Amino acid sequence: MESGVVTRENAGRAGCASVRVEAVDIAGLDDASLDLRLRQIGRARNQLDGFLAEAVAEKKRRTSPFDTANTLKSELRQSGQQAQRTMRDAEQLESLAATRGALSDSRITSEHARILGTAAQAGPLDEDKMLAAAEHQTPEQLRRTVREHQDELSGDTDGAKRLERQRRKRTASFTEQDDGMWRLFALFDPVAAQGIRAALNHKTDMAWHATTGRERLEARHRRADAIAGLLTRTIDGETEQPQPTSLLILADYDAIDRQLGNPRLADGSPLPQDEFRKLACDAEILTGIFDADLQCLSLGRQRHPSPQLRAAITARDQGCIGCRAEPEWCVSHHVIHWEDDGPTQSDNLVQLCHDCHHKVHHRNWDVEHHPDTGRPYLRPPWQQPPEPPPRR
Repeated sequence: MESGVVTRENAGRAGCASVRVEAVDIAGLDDASLDLRLRQIGRARNQLDGFLAEAVAEKKRRTSPFDTANTLKSELRQSGQQAQRTMRDAEQLESLAATRGALSDSRITSEHARILGTAAQAGPLDEDKMLAAAEHQTPEQLRRTVREHQDELSGDTDGAKRLERQRRKRTASFTEQDDGMWRLFALFDPVAAQGIRAALNHKTDMAWHATTGRERLEARHRRADAIAGLLTRTIDGETEQPQPTSLLILADYDAIDRQLGNPRLADGSPLPQDEFRKLACDAEILTGIFDADLQCLSLGRQRHPSPQLRAAITARDQGCIGCRAEPEWCVSHHVIHWEDDGPTQSDNLVQLCHDCHHKVHHRNWDVEHHPDTGRPYLRPPWQQPPEPPPRR
């Protein structure tokens, strides 16, 4: 091999090899040489992964999983989660000598080896046949080939047994990360996944069509918002409504100014004022005010209007006061915010669709009553309110 590229050399004894990567001036390579270097680095990485699997398996045989994980963390500087993943990959390849050898020779990639190792633990597998397929198929193609191969060996021609195995593996977790963010992880069988994917893609696409230009979020943000919407909102007929949930919010009460401050969640996480207002509109909240000894000072106010009150508001507003959307697409909005002691009664409630509701809470639109007709309407921030009629 020419200098500056990856090489694989004899290490002084039979059956042993070494991998070496020399530093080169990347900027001085032409496109063909750069592609060649990437290809050769990939081959070296596959070989090293094969060597690593062999060494980890031998370390586990000589010591214990605990000692092996500590060695990976101290010598390879892996995290605890990464060390467990390395040991799991090595364990999968222990019974697949041919696959491990193909990886060490870089005839397959680490992902190919992981697919075959996972399949070998799940059911019957003709290693030589699948290894031959892995040498010329992409990982995506190999996954399908292995599934069809295992169905054939197990007599599961209609895939019923495989589906049952997959459903037994379904799982979900929701954990807090070090930076305060929360991570949602879930595994579903293909049947459930198809319905979830269709609903998720539909809601993500709706968010794309509902915005334009600079307001349009990145795809990853739209997908995250879509998941949150699917989990926290429900469809009542054709109208999307909040899930009937209860949320505990703590706040400090200033007896002199008679105001609430420092809103926070039950776990102590601070809650911005705009989020506080948003939650007050979207969630079923039972408020409580306590003194320093947690003695109740005030507890409970009904936020949502009764069916009779909502019917009266519908008859009066006949839909969204901002864009005239139909009543079934509207929510009841408190003109004086509910968390600011706004009463749940007809003169303090108006109908707003979800888009206009968002304008009020996040774009500084105001709900006002027209001085001539007295009817509520939605005024954008750039528009001056109408002059009141002259007094006689």
